[in-house]
Amino acid sequence: MTHVRKALRLSAATAALLACMAGQGGHAAHAADFPDHSIDVVVPMAAGGPTDLVARLVQKSMSKQLGASVVVENKAGAGGMIGVNQIKHATADGYTLGIASSTTHAVAINVYETLSYDPVKDFTPVGNIVVAPGVLIATPKVAPGCKLSAFIDDLKRHPDEVKYGSSGIGTLSQMSGVRFMSATHTEMLHVPYKGLSAVMNDMYAGLIDAAFDNVGSALPHIQSGKICALAVQAPQRLAVLPDVPTYAELGYPELNKPTWYGLVAPAGTPAPVVQKLNAALNHALADPEVVAAFQRLGLTPAPSTPAGFAKQIKEEIAMWKQTTDQMHFQKIAR
Repeated sequence: MTHVRKALRLSAATAALLACMAGQGGHAAHAADFPDHSIDVVVPMAAGGPTDLVARLVQKSMSKQLGASVVVENKAGAGGMIGVNQIKHATADGYTLGIASSTTHAVAINVYETLSYDPVKDFTPVGNIVVAPGVLIATPKVAPGCKLSAFIDDLKRHPDEVKYGSSGIGTLSQMSGVRFMSATHTEMLHVPYKGLSAVMNDMYAGLIDAAFDNVGSALPHIQSGKICALAVQAPQRLAVLPDVPTYAELGYPELNKPTWYGLVAPAGTPAPVVQKLNAALNHALADPEVVAAFQRLGLTPAPSTPAGFAKQIKEEIAMWKQTTDQMHFQKIAR
């Protein structure tokens, strides 16, 4: 009887080992054939905004490197939650990817009471794309001379009258405003939109006074002369905005941290497929045309390994937890 039990245990162990080897072999075969049709990249924000812009700048080069079309699909709404959940529930085969940002993968988990996804457990990091300095923009009406000091003075004279727009409740563009008000001891009215491009339309119409945007998407509006750039989040002044000081220069170093955008896949995506996608992404980020396009927008390509990007996401979550704890931020009910 003992011999029978031993035989059964050995048989079960052998079967498990063979199954594991078969699974690894299947993944390897899948990676060798990958991709054999187009790849969708879900952008959880509206077209024309910074998240969308980042995806489209690597789209062509990644398509060429992978030998298959990379199709950008915008799924805006609920502060990015609609698009992120689409990524989460997609088949983990590498054919549905998504753009991750501080908003979706670091801020949200720290500002909502409940969240329909886990930014670490529900996704497989593919790689970071860019470091993206933020910029505080405002209309000349509320920022005379396009000076941050004049803007703050106006806020203190007219508390809760100045309106700032964001890409949605719980997004980085809202929380940047919350951090700004905390640091400057001021108050503004928050007006959420589905994307920052819609905010810009209403700034021109005089319905919104200010916004916390990405330099890349805000730059054309700043260069038009109709919108003021008051401060940038960057280690030093940007070549594309040499006359705009950093927050640190203006006495607010705690507001000076730039944001980032990266590429993720659903949890469980085979490692060989992830490595292939990472190689294609990093190749795109080394493409001189892509690098030049990013630099013209004040963005810095930031290639990484999947493991390096995973570490970055976890560190950003910890940073926003510390920030919201220090601010005694009351989490948002959904």
